[in-house]
Amino acid sequence: MANCDSLDLKLILSFAQSYKELYQRGEINKEQLRQVLELIDNYQNFNPADFKAELENIFPNSSF
Repeated sequence: MANCDSLDLKLILSFAQSYKELYQRGEINKEQLRQVLELIDNYQNFNPADFKAELENIFPNSSF
């Protein structure tokens, strides 16, 4: 179980860092960054389809 938790943490940190870099490059705005970081913080509350739907709501002009 500890290995799974460690992997979860690595994935979360990587995902969050990627979106922070998008913000720093001006590719997403501050509100989108806030929303996606909140989504990442609560990822365990979503099944994969719902998580994708939330991302689509945050980034309506993107395809996932």
